[in-house]
Amino acid sequence: MATAAAAILARARREVDQLFFDNDAFSRDRAVEFEPRLPVQKRYLEQLIAQGVVQESEPGRYWLDLGVYRERRRERSVWTFWIMVLFAIILAVVWGVKTFIR
Repeated sequence: MATAAAAILARARREVDQLFFDNDAFSRDRAVEFEPRLPVQKRYLEQLIAQGVVQESEPGRYWLDLGVYRERRRERSVWTFWIMVLFAIILAVVWGVKTFIR
C-alpha cells in the first residue's frame, strides 16, 4: 500500500515538473496555465509555491524558478547522501557487533 502511494506521488511530481520543463516556463512571461487534476498534484504545487520554487504570475498561471528548483534538488541530494552514510554506519556497527558476539 505504501509503495503504491509513493508511486502515485512520484508520478504526480514528474507530471507537474514536466509541465514546466516541456513549456520552458522558467520566467513570468513564459508562465503556463495549470489546473491540478489530482489532489496530490495540488498539494505538490502548493508545496512548490511555499518553497518559492514556483511563482504565480496571475491566477492559474505559473512558472518555475529554475535556480531555486536546482538548489532544492541539491539540498535533497545532500540529505539523501547523509541518510545513506548514516545507514551504512549503522549496518557496519550491527555487522561488527554480530561478528564480535560470535
